[in-house]
Order: sequence, then structure tokens, then C-alpha cells
Amino acid sequence: MNRKKANFFLLLQLFVTFTALFLCLGLNLKKLGNYFRPLGYQYEDSWLVVLDFQHLPEEKKLEFSRLIQQKLQAVKEIELVSATQVIPFQQWGNEEKITYNKQTSKALGFEVDENYSTVLGIKLVEGRWFTAKDYVLNAIPVVLTEDLAERDFKQGSPIGKTILIGDRPALIVGVSEAVRENTGADLNPGFFIPLKTAATSYLLKSKNTDNFQLLEDQIRKTINSVGISEILIRQNISLTLVKKYAQKTDYIQLSITLLVFAFLLINVFLGISGVFSYNLSKRKAEVGLRVTMGASPADILQQFLLESIVLTTLGILPGLLIAIQMLIMQYLDAYYGTLSILGAALFLYLLMLSCAFYPSLKAARLNPSDALHEE
Repeated sequence: MNRKKANFFLLLQLFVTFTALFLCLGLNLKKLGNYFRPLGYQYEDSWLVVLDFQHLPEEKKLEFSRLIQQKLQAVKEIELVSATQVIPFQQWGNEEKITYNKQTSKALGFEVDENYSTVLGIKLVEGRWFTAKDYVLNAIPVVLTEDLAERDFKQGSPIGKTILIGDRPALIVGVSEAVRENTGADLNPGFFIPLKTAATSYLLKSKNTDNFQLLEDQIRKTINSVGISEILIRQNISLTLVKKYAQKTDYIQLSITLLVFAFLLINVFLGISGVFSYNLSKRKAEVGLRVTMGASPADILQQFLLESIVLTTLGILPGLLIAIQMLIMQYLDAYYGTLSILGAALFLYLLMLSCAFYPSLKAARLNPSDALHEE
């Protein structure tokens, strides 16, 4: 009865550990894999300026936004200025409905100006980027990301075709490489369209982004020269530092995950080792009898290790069914979810074998006469 109870708690512990390990791997493997994929743009030579126009009326905001952009462009340390509502690592696009051939889907809308692709070095796959001349068209000029073009235009080139963004017609003029918000983020299909409102954020292209004091002072003086006290500078920083600040959250999450995993590992290792040692200490007579009947120490060791594999299989089986169900329901990516199942199972098999090896080896070396006499 005690042996059945011990095995039940062992199986429960294996089930909980497998499920927790699967979820841990499934939620972090994809993010880790994304770190090694291209962002789709260059951030090293970019600088971010975010303004707050406070209570200025809308027409004044537009006027001063354009004036500030012109003044920043005149600074000799700045090569190019882009007015934007899309900031890598910080503020990404807004979800929009797009319709083509009566088929409606969702994608991220990126409101930027004609200089955005040059400032961030976004490469075009085909077509061109929109220009200021396109703003007078009846249809909105739009540049699709490559993943959106592949998703919604599987046959032929999308260039020159008209789609609906919400209820507004938009003419596709180009296709860019796919872009992602952050190094750990997933790719999200999207499209670039011209700004509809006054810009409050600017991305600047400069070779002096590593000279923080110089560029920060020049930009502050330039904006203050407008002479409007309502305009406040919220951010004046290189995009490289924005990236570092944004990744702190990822590092904190990863650290917490590793701490929880380490705590779980220690507890599982101690628990399983204790159960094995207890179970084998109660089976000395069985070991002694088998040795008396001609079983070698290797046979005894093999028996107990095979038993640990069987117990591991029984323990992870309910967790495996839950994991497969989550993949079917698409709660996790199929590829990384499968890797998580294999990784969690392999880890537990190795853990069980390592926990069982020493008690099994100790049992295999028992003197049969001592074992039988003790019983």
C-alpha cells in the first residue's frame, strides 16, 4: 500500500513537472529563436525624439511639427529626419482591417512619412516607397510588408492593385522586407501608409549617435529655438538605448523563469531520489532472491532503470495529452510546441535515470545473504 502511494506521488510529480517544463519551453523557445532573426531595419545610426505639444490646437500642432522637422533637418550632424508614429522597440502599429477581392483580414498599420525607409534602411522587395507626390492621389499610397503580400496575394504581384483599409481605398506601390517590433517579438504582417495627423515622434539618421552629449544638446537647442513653451521634449535618445531599455523586460522575465525552473528542478530531483531510495530499501529481499537465482548486478541495475523509464512514461503521458491538445487548439506554435514536448520529455527521462542510477547501483551491489537475513 505504501509503495503504491509513493508511486502515485511520484507520477503526480512527474506530470506537474512535465506540464510546467513544456509551458516554460513553449513560451520562451520562440522568443529566443526570434533573437537570431533579422529585424528588417537598421537602428544603430538612428536617434529618437518624442515631443508633447500639450494643449496646442490641431492646426498649430501640424504647423509646428513641420517647422521642427525642417529645423532638425538643417542640423549638420543630422543626415535625414523622418516624422512617424511608429517607433521600433517601443510603439508599434495599430491593427487595421484590410479587404481585397471581398476577403477581409487584419494587419498592422504603420503611419510614417516618405523618409522612414531611408532612415531605418528598410529594403524594398519590389515596387517603390511612397513620396510626397503620392499624397494628392485619391487612393492612399501603401507599402505592404513581404509577409503580408505573401499571405494575401499568393498569386502574382500586388503592385498596382487597390485594397480597402477600413473603408478607404489604398493603392499598393511597393513591398518591403518583413519587419518586427523587437528582437524577441514575432513577425506581424503589416503595411506602411502616410501620416494622417501631426507627428509627435521623429527618427533621425546620424553618424553621431554614439556622441550622446553632442547630438542631445544640438537637438534640444533646435527644438527650443521654435520659442513655444507648450512644446516639451519627452524623449531625446539614441535608438540603441531604446532597444536596451525595451529588452530589460525580456531579461527580467527570463531571469524569473530560470529561477522558478531551478527551484523546480532541485525539488523534483530531491523528491524523486528520495522515493527511489525508499522504494529500493523495501525491496532488499527481492534483490537478494534474484541474485540467489543467478541474476548479475548488471541485471538488477537494468531492471530498476527500466522501471524508472516505465514510471516516467506513465507520469508524462497525461501531460503529453494536454500538450498535444494545446497545439491542436493553436495556443502555441506547432514547431516550437513540438520541440518543447521533446525537450521536456527528454529532460525528465534523463533526470529520472540520473536519480535512479545511484540507488539502483547500490541495490545491485547488495550481498544476497545480508539482504535476505535483514528481511
